Amino acid sequence: MTKLLRETLKSFFRRGAKPTESQFAKLIDACVMFGEDGINKRDSGIEITENLIVKGSLIVDGTFWLAASPQTESNSLATPILGQVPMGVVLLWFGDDLPHGFAKCDGIAGRPFIEPPSHGSGKLNYIIRLAE
Repeated sequence: MTKLLRETLKSFFRRGAKPTESQFAKLIDACVMFGEDGINKRDSGIEITENLIVKGSLIVDGTFWLAASPQTESNSLATPILGQVPMGVVLLWFGDDLPHGFAKCDGIAGRPFIEPPSHGSGKLNYIIRLAE
C-alpha cells in the first residue's frame, strides 16, 4: 500500500506535470504533521502525544524510562524516578544498594529467578518492583 501511494504521489509531480488542488491535498494528507498528528519537537527530543503502536521490533539504543506521567523536569541517570515504574516490572540494575520497593530476582519468596549477565563487579542484578 505504501509503495503504491508513493508511486501515485510521485506521478503527480513528474517533470512538466501540473498538479491539481486535489493532488496537493493528497500529498499533504499523506504526510505526518507535527503537532496536528500528535508529534512535537522539543529541545529535549521528540514527544509523541498520541498512542504509539509498534508492529515490528522496537530497538532502543539508550536508556528506556517508564513513567506514569510525563516529566516536567529533566531527569538524570543518577536520580531515576523509580517510584513511577509499574509493579512487577523487571529491570537490569547496577549498584550496591537496591532502590526502595525493589528486590533481586533471586527466586526467593515467589520472585522469579533471573541470572544476570556476568560482570566482574558483582553489582549487576535483575530486580523486580514489588507490590506495596
